[in-house]
Amino acid sequence: MISSVRNTVVPSATAMDAGTPASPSVSAPSGSKLNPMGKDEFLKMLVAQLKNQDPLNPMDGKDMAAQLAQFSTVEQLQQLNSSTTEAKATQAAMAAAIEALKAGQSQAADDVAHMMEGQMAMAAVGKTAVTTGNTMFVDSDGAGSVVVDTGTKSGRGRLNVLDAAGKVISEGTIPAVGTGQQQINLRDVTFTPPLAAGQYRYEFAVAQDGSQQWQQATTYTTGRITGLRYEQGNPILMIGNVLSLPMSKLTQIRG
Repeated sequence: MISSVRNTVVPSATAMDAGTPASPSVSAPSGSKLNPMGKDEFLKMLVAQLKNQDPLNPMDGKDMAAQLAQFSTVEQLQQLNSSTTEAKATQAAMAAAIEALKAGQSQAADDVAHMMEGQMAMAAVGKTAVTTGNTMFVDSDGAGSVVVDTGTKSGRGRLNVLDAAGKVISEGTIPAVGTGQQQINLRDVTFTPPLAAGQYRYEFAVAQDGSQQWQQATTYTTGRITGLRYEQGNPILMIGNVLSLPMSKLTQIRG
């Protein structure tokens, strides 16, 4: 007589949920971790199950297909999780590379801008610097200039030269000035009394033709750029031999 061998088919998740939970034949030690079943282990167990099944009561093909489908699904999910992890790592590496590229481009742009600023500063030597203020410089030969903005006003011009206390020490007259921003050559101005070479403060006003009402104009600090030096890598222009001004503070450079 052929002895009966109990079917050892591993119950599917549906079958286990429907029946009473089976007690494991061997309990795992407390605190121990079970190794996850891999593809090879599953196939070995399935082959052993087929070899030892009851010939009179063979394993249902539907159950075996269901188990295979479950294992295939789990395997696909594991592969998907691995692919997602790899994709995240690739994205992180790409983001780091992009940030490094941005930093390199920014540094290169700063270097180019710094080089161009230095070249502009060297080319500016000998020209007239213009910035906000009311300082003017007179050379030993009487040369010099001021830049003023009269807006919409035109007519006679008056250039008052001031001392440190704001007192008028000399007055210059200009027969005619136009509207808007303009550069006035000091040699074209008649000063009373005459001015010696040096650095001065000034104010400028305009009176419309036939009017005695003087209206103040906007003044600028102007002077010939006589030299160049660098401080912490930044170009500093020397104006009138007494005033130092960073290149970035200039509003204009006139020929």
